[in-house]
Amino acid sequence: MDKLREIISGKSYVLLGVGNQGRGDDYIGSYIVSKLKTQNKIDCGSVPENFTGKIRKINPEKILIIDAVDFGGEPGQTMLAEAEKAEGMTLSTHSLPLSLLCKMLPDSKIYILGIQPENFQAMTEKIKASGDKVAEKLNSLLI
Repeated sequence: MDKLREIISGKSYVLLGVGNQGRGDDYIGSYIVSKLKTQNKIDCGSVPENFTGKIRKINPEKILIIDAVDFGGEPGQTMLAEAEKAEGMTLSTHSLPLSLLCKMLPDSKIYILGIQPENFQAMTEKIKASGDKVAEKLNSLLI
């Protein structure tokens, strides 16, 4: 919680939701961002690389990417990591390596808030409930 507070303190941050609504739990990043009460958010859908120009114009010091990430946890479990330290990790079902996104946005410190998915056919209640909790925590920090 303290690390999240640090990431989204001040105005020099942007929250990126990544997800594909047609891929079940993969939609969780976009779902969470849709519930956030801030202007500092972008729903990137399944192509965050297409938003690098918009992100560069914002020029944030910190970026928090919210996405489904298979890190071997229990479904709905969350993890928070610096993108540079998450070697080999890709954004959910997308093929974009975090290292490439870091290279595309070199002036920003990038973090990933990952939610362990369960099913890519339909969004499960467990993942949706986890997403609601994450959105609630983030909104409490944004006030």
